[in-house]
Amino acid sequence: MIAAFFRNPANRSNSVSLLHQFGFRRLLQSSTTEMDKTTLFQEVDILVSGANLGIGSPGPKELAACTQLFSEATKYGMENTSATTLFSYGPRSGHTGYRKELATFLSKHYGDVVRPEDLMANGGASQGLAMLTSLYFSTGDIVFVEDASYFLALTYLKNDVGMKVVSVPTDEGGIVTSEFERLVAENAAHFKTVTSSKPFRAMLYTIATYQNPTGCSLGRDRCMEIVRIAKANDLLVVSEDVYNLLPFSKSFQDGDFSHSTVPASEERVDPSPLRLYHYDRLLNEGTSMGNVVSNSTFSKVLAPGARLGWLEGSKHVLDPLRGSAFLQSGGGVQHFVSCLGEQLLAHGIQERHLAMCRQTFENRAKALCRAFREHLPAEVVWRPPAGGYFIWLRLPAGVDGMQLKKAALKENISLTHGEAFSLEGKFANHFRVCYTYEDEDVLERAGETLGKLIKSMM
Repeated sequence: MIAAFFRNPANRSNSVSLLHQFGFRRLLQSSTTEMDKTTLFQEVDILVSGANLGIGSPGPKELAACTQLFSEATKYGMENTSATTLFSYGPRSGHTGYRKELATFLSKHYGDVVRPEDLMANGGASQGLAMLTSLYFSTGDIVFVEDASYFLALTYLKNDVGMKVVSVPTDEGGIVTSEFERLVAENAAHFKTVTSSKPFRAMLYTIATYQNPTGCSLGRDRCMEIVRIAKANDLLVVSEDVYNLLPFSKSFQDGDFSHSTVPASEERVDPSPLRLYHYDRLLNEGTSMGNVVSNSTFSKVLAPGARLGWLEGSKHVLDPLRGSAFLQSGGGVQHFVSCLGEQLLAHGIQERHLAMCRQTFENRAKALCRAFREHLPAEVVWRPPAGGYFIWLRLPAGVDGMQLKKAALKENISLTHGEAFSLEGKFANHFRVCYTYEDEDVLERAGETLGKLIKSMM
C-alpha cells in the first residue's frame, strides 16, 4: 500500500513532507554510512578506538565464538525437531523443550530448584520488562527503583511507560529496606486499584544480584524484607536477574587478582546469591500466589542478538501474560530461537560457553583490579566484584566527574558517568566501569591511564 502511494506522481511530490509528518526525519537524513551501521553500538555512536569501559556486553571474541555454537545448535535442531514445531506459532509460554532444558540448567547454576512450569520465554530482559509493564501498569502508576539503577530501565519506565518513578536509597548492601517501606507508605494513597486481571497496585524494579551499576547483591534478610513489603502492599517486584550466572571464583573474592590458568570447569565457583524469586516462593506457603518475577536473558552469557531469555514466576504473575491477546495472537515469543536454545542447553553447548565466559570475564576483571590497585589514588573508593559486569568507582572530593569523563575520552577511554543512573541527579562523582568487552591488556592500560588522570585533578 505504501509503495503504491509513492508510485502515484500526485503523491510523490509530497513524500518528504509526509515522512516528516510521521516522524521519519532521521530516516530522510540518513547517509549511506549510517545505513551501513550493523550494531546498536555503532548506531548510537558510543564505540571508541581505545578502551570501551562503558559497554555492558560480551566482547567481540565471545561473539565470534557464537558462530560455531549456533551452527551446531541449528544442525541439531533441524535434525531432531519437526518442521511443524520449528516453524509454526509456538506455545504461549515458549517452546516446551526449551523450558525443560532451561529449568535443568538453571537449577544447577542457581543451586536452587527451577521448575519448567514457572518459566516463560521472553525476547531478552528489555522485552520481558515491556511485557510486564504493558500488561499490568499504565501512565501515572507508581514504580519504585534503586538509586542508583540501570539508566535505560529508568528512562523506559519514566518516558516510555509514563510511570511515576520513586527512587529508593541504597547502600553497599543494596536497597535500604526501611527507606523502601517508608516510601511505600508515603505513596500508598496514590497506588492504583487492584482488579482480578491487574492484581498489583504498584511496582518495584530491582537488580538484586551483581547490580547495575554498583555490583552489589541483596542478602537474605533484605530479600525477605522486600518480599514481605511487596506482599503486604500488593506490589509487583520485577527482579532483573541478568548477571546471576556470572559468579566469580572464591580466590578472586578473597583478593587474589592473578590471572587464572585453571580450566574453567575446575575453578571453584560458588553459586550466586539466591535470586529474589526464591524468597517469594518460600513465603508463598504452597499457594500459587506470588509477587516477584525473575526477568532474565542469555544476552550477557551468549549473544545479545539472539534476543532470548526467560521470565520465572508464579501462576499469579505469569497466567495473565499467557492469557494476553498479545501472546494469543502471536504465540510464544522468539519461538524458533527458543528451539535452538533447547539444543544449546541439551547438548552442553551453552554450558561450555558459560564456563569460558566466566573465566574470561573474571580474568578481565582481575586485570582491571590489578591496574586499579597499583595506579588509582587511595582516595578513590572501589571494591573487587563478586561477579557480574561492573565496578563502581567513587572519586575523591574535588575531582570533577564530567571533567574526568572528557579527559578520558581524549585518551580514547569511554566510561559511564554516575549521574546517568539516578533520576535525582546524584552520583556526580561516581563512574560505572565495565570490564567484559575489552581484553586484559587494554584494561590494564586503561586502568593506569585513569589513575594518572585522577591524580592530575587532585
